[in-house]
Amino acid sequence: MPASDGNLRARAPKYREGDLLVFAGADAASRGIALATCSPWQLLKGHWFSHIAIVAKKPNSQLLLAFESTTFCKIPCAITGKQAEGVQAHYPDGRVRTYAGRVWRLRLVWPLAVEGCRDAGGELSDFLMGEIAKPYDYEWAVLAGTRRLRLARSLNPRLDRLICSGLVMAALQRIRVVDRDLNSSSYSPARAVRDLTYWGTYQPIGAGGSESVRLK
Repeated sequence: MPASDGNLRARAPKYREGDLLVFAGADAASRGIALATCSPWQLLKGHWFSHIAIVAKKPNSQLLLAFESTTFCKIPCAITGKQAEGVQAHYPDGRVRTYAGRVWRLRLVWPLAVEGCRDAGGELSDFLMGEIAKPYDYEWAVLAGTRRLRLARSLNPRLDRLICSGLVMAALQRIRVVDRDLNSSSYSPARAVRDLTYWGTYQPIGAGGSESVRLK
């Protein structure tokens, strides 16, 4: 167990609808995005976040999938059966196991099944399935590694071409977990984690009793 994170658990991780998988890649591009978008406190804690995915049910199934927008995954999409560039889905355990870097699971403070969110799980799946195979936004992915991301996205939001954090925040908007008026396309992975935990939407990493933990 790495001494740097006491929340790493040896047991196999479990997933729920609405869980976020947050990745810290070891490659130069991921490190560059983290350096430009993570807060100093995140960097000091070793939370060099550079990618994010959201967990939802596979349609007409109890199986859970991690939906993401990426060009770096070599695993065939669990929906299309093909290796993809853009929005795709993968079984969480396989995605975590094969990822070259660290991975955390963020858990909602209130499960989607609680009163007032009874249809949220199905709505989440429906939204994400509608995004499958949409292309990856190379231009905005470059901007995600700069401080200009928030301004650029607010001036020209384009949700038809998604980067990972824009997909996740748009999905959370759709199920009314976050404010529908926020600009989902202005988010980097690091900012998404900061805001979602600050708002009390997701349990913070490292807090006593928190189910938001490092998986790898």
